[in-house]
Parts: sequence; structure tokens; C-alpha cells
Amino acid sequence: MAFPGTGEDYSYGYLICHECDLLTFVGDVPGGHKATCPRCGAVFTRSRKNALDRMLVFGLTAVICLLFSNLFSYVDISVQGQERGITLPETVQVLFELKERVLAVFVSVVIIGLPTFFVGVICWLAVSIKLERVSARTIGLLKIVGYLQFWNMAEIFFLGILISMVKVSSMVHVEVGLSFWAYAMFNLFFIAAFAHVDRFQLAQAIKRIVREKQVSLDAL
Repeated sequence: MAFPGTGEDYSYGYLICHECDLLTFVGDVPGGHKATCPRCGAVFTRSRKNALDRMLVFGLTAVICLLFSNLFSYVDISVQGQERGITLPETVQVLFELKERVLAVFVSVVIIGLPTFFVGVICWLAVSIKLERVSARTIGLLKIVGYLQFWNMAEIFFLGILISMVKVSSMVHVEVGLSFWAYAMFNLFFIAAFAHVDRFQLAQAIKRIVREKQVSLDAL
């Protein structure tokens, strides 16, 4: 598909509005600006300044926080002189012991597995683009992130824990451990990292690098 009046192939810059299905050409967006649908005003893409650096910094910090959240006690419960602490991995273990295997697998994947995968991919994409070590397959990984991002429920799990603690606080004494605060910080940094992930901007950067490499090879 050629952009009217040029004859050049700009098909990589076309987007379909997720609100009104209008096909619109979106070219390079300057840093700090956004592109919106001319019909309904929906935001197509945002070009944030230093997005790759912020993705990497927030992502690595989130990884560190997630690591610490699995090492220490998450909550400590005291009732009638008996105390019990539990960590995030032990949560999954207890569910298996209670023969809630489906729920245990769901929790391990959605609460621990997918957030780890997302943070790892965000950091890997940022480093790959900055070092210009990308290929056409990188676009496929970017699409997978888009498909699976709605299954990330780390913050929902954290809010559920907060609500449960409030409900049981009148019956038992509840103390939060280091893992609780580490997981809270993980959610904050994860949200900050993901806020700078714009699939269109990343795809444009990847395709630009791939085209430049191809031109260099053709010149040889």
C-alpha cells in the first residue's frame, strides 16, 4: 500500500482504529507527542521520550523486587498464640496440598509466571533495540506480548490480598512481611515499565533497524 502522492511503500505505518475501525496512516511521531484517530479521537500511539531507557530501568528494578518477593515471608498471621508465615511460592504449594491443582497452576502462571515473562521480554526488547540486534522474529515476540498482556493479574492479586487482610484483621493479628512490600514495589515498577511499552513505536523501531541492515547487505 502506498501513501497517496508519494508512490513509496508506507504500509508499515498504517493502523486500524480500535474504536471506529478507520484505517489511518501514522508516520513518525516526535518524542513527547501522540497520534490520534481523525474520526473519533482515540489514541493510536504515544512516543515517549527516552522510552527504551525507562523500560529497561523500570523493568530491571521490577525483576529485583519480584526476586525478593519470593524469598521472604509475605504475611504473618497470629491467632491464639500460634503464628504462621507464608511466602508466595508456599501459596502455590498449599493449594496443591489442598488438591486445588487447577487453581494452583492458574496462580503460579498468572501471578508469578506471566509477570516474570513480561518483565523479561520488556528488558530484552529494550536492550535488543538499543544494541540494534533485532530481526523479523522480534516482531512476533512483540505480538505475543500484546496477546498475553491482558492475562497479567499481578496487581489484581495484590489488591485481593489487601482486601482479605482487611476482612480477617478483626479475627486474627496480621503482619506484612518483606515480600509484601517487595511485591507492592514490583507492581509499581512493572506498571511504570509497561506504561512505556508502545507496540507501534517498538515495531517501527525494529522494522527500521531491519531495513537498514538489509540495505547494508544489499550494498555489499
